[in-house]
Parts: sequence; C-alpha cells; structure tokens
Amino acid sequence: MQSADSAKIKESILREVYEDNQRLADPYPQSAYLRHRQHLKSISRPFPILLVTLLFILIYFFPNPGKKTQIEPAAPVITNSVFPWAKIIYKQHLPSSPTPIVSFDAGQLLDYDLLLNHNNIRLSSVFGLGVQTIVIDPGHGGKDPGAIGSQGTREKDIVLDIALQLRDQLTKTGRYKVLLTRENDTFISLADRVKFANANRADLFISLHINALPQKEFNVTETYYFGPPSDLHTLRLAEQENRGSEILTGDFKNMIKKIGDVLKEQESATLASTLQHSLFSNMKKYDRVIADNGIKIAPFVVLLGVDAPSVLVEISCISKNEEETNLNSPVYREKITTSLKKGITGYLTQRHAQVVKGDDNGKKIHNKKG
Repeated sequence: MQSADSAKIKESILREVYEDNQRLADPYPQSAYLRHRQHLKSISRPFPILLVTLLFILIYFFPNPGKKTQIEPAAPVITNSVFPWAKIIYKQHLPSSPTPIVSFDAGQLLDYDLLLNHNNIRLSSVFGLGVQTIVIDPGHGGKDPGAIGSQGTREKDIVLDIALQLRDQLTKTGRYKVLLTRENDTFISLADRVKFANANRADLFISLHINALPQKEFNVTETYYFGPPSDLHTLRLAEQENRGSEILTGDFKNMIKKIGDVLKEQESATLASTLQHSLFSNMKKYDRVIADNGIKIAPFVVLLGVDAPSVLVEISCISKNEEETNLNSPVYREKITTSLKKGITGYLTQRHAQVVKGDDNGKKIHNKKG
C-alpha cells in the first residue's frame, strides 16, 4: 500500500517538473503550427512595400523598356538654292528638342507666293521651258481693213506682207515651226485666232498691227502685252482692237481665269521689251523722228485668250503721210521684218541661254511705260 502511494507521489512530482520545464522553454504555450504561421506573416509583411518601390523605379527611369533607343538625326545641310522654298524644308527639319517636334507644315510649302513673286526667278528658266511653235497674227483682214491712211493704204495689207516675210525668215533658221493665223486677205475673228493658236499649242504669239494716231506729230512704235490699261488712250485702243471679237461671255469667263498667269506675264513682258528695243533701234536709222513709246500693258482680248506668252506690236503710224509712203515700199517693209526677226531671235537666244546655263534666272520686267 505504501509502495503504491509512493509511486503515485513520484509520478506526480515528475509531471510537475516536466510541465515546469516546458513553461521555462516556451512562455507562450501555443502549438507549433500556430507559431509557424505567425513566423511567415512576420516575414511577408514588408514584401508589398518592396514590390511597389521596385515598380516605381522601373517606370520612372525606364519609361519604354521594350522600345529601342533612337538616335537623333543630324541636322540637314542646306546649300544656296535658287528655290526659296528650300529654306522652309530646312527649318522644318531642324532639331526642336527639348520642345515637342512640330509636324511638317505642308501648307507652307504650297505657298507659291515665294516662287511666283520672287523678282530674281524666271519660271521658264526654272522649269527649262523651250519654244518650238511660233504663231504670227497679221491683224484684221477681209471685211476688216484696219486703219486706213490718207493715200488709201490699208493696215490689213501691210501687216500681212510683213507677217509672210517674217514667217519665211524665222523658218529658214530651221529651229521653229512658224504658223500664220491668216495667209491671205481673209476675215478671221479674234475668237478664231485664239482657238488657232491654242489648238496648235503655240509657244509664242505675236500679233502685228499699225497705229493711226492723227494727234501725234511724229511716227510712233509701241508693243503691248496683256494687263489693265495704263491710260485712256490705251483703253480706247483696246476697245477698237477688241471690237467684233465674237468671243462669247461663257468663253470669256474661262479666259479671264488666266489673269495672274505668272509664267505668261513674265515671258510676254520680256518678249515685248526685246521686240520693242529691236524695232525702235533699227527703224530709227531710217526715220530720225520716230518715237519710242516703249512697252505697255492693255486688255487686248486676243492676248488674254492665247495660252502662250503673247504680245501685240504697233509697228508704226499709218496716219503720218511720210510713214504711209514708207510703208508702201517693199524695201522698207523688209527692214521692218528684219527688225522684228532680230527681236524675236534675240529673245529666244537669251531665253535658251538662261535655260541651259541655269545660273541666271532673269528678272521680271517692271518698266511698263504709260
């Protein structure tokens, strides 16, 4: 009995010692599983903060991690060009960093004012335009005699003879195809003259006339190209020459659109200037009192309608008795023809030289005498 009680007492003492040791080793008597879960939580708690920090660094310092690094192109080198719009292209390609790159301004390139209103640019030279077909237009004809002198000399006969000779002289050069709007005493309306020149794709159009200026005391020569009249006399002359044009209103609306044709204006003015200079400088050898009225602009409908550069030459004054006598002389008319031919070939030679050389684009003619 005593041995059994002694054994129980020993077992009780040993259990208490065991439990005391357990409490000393682990002051928080929890299961091992719970302690493992709490350990994992303590470790994972700072991980989201580290992840957010890493993502911020990647976004800030590497905005396009998948895109290849581009090398900024070098600024283009611009040379001195005859084309003024080259400066526009150059400016559009200049590096614009750090400001945003401006999109290419095509509208500015289409500002033809830089090309069309540049005093040192002649379009025929810029685009290398040549001359193949020349149309000579002897004014009046048939039922329309034109001006008539006191001796009965008719303008239509004089200008036709000069036109025929001029065609032959130009054709002999072998360089040009020369056509006449009329080859005999036939009436041709201004509308048909315009259609003839355009249908034959004329590169130059030269209309020949003789003035009648009874108020003038001396012989006068002058050359016109299309434009607004500079004085009342020019307006009246245009009305006279335009009379009976047979051009319909609808056709005229299409013709009027040609106003502002810079190429035509440039070449018409240059041709008029060259012709006038040649005619006056040569004819004054035979007529010391001839007056140079220079080049003028006037609204001649035939000059407006023809697509090509066009001029109208008032060769002399049939209203002067001495000049009328001269005009009736074949030798004198041949001298006039030669003067016109020199003016035309001089213009063509100058134009061809500028197109070939390309170093001088010519200048617009601004000395429009009134």
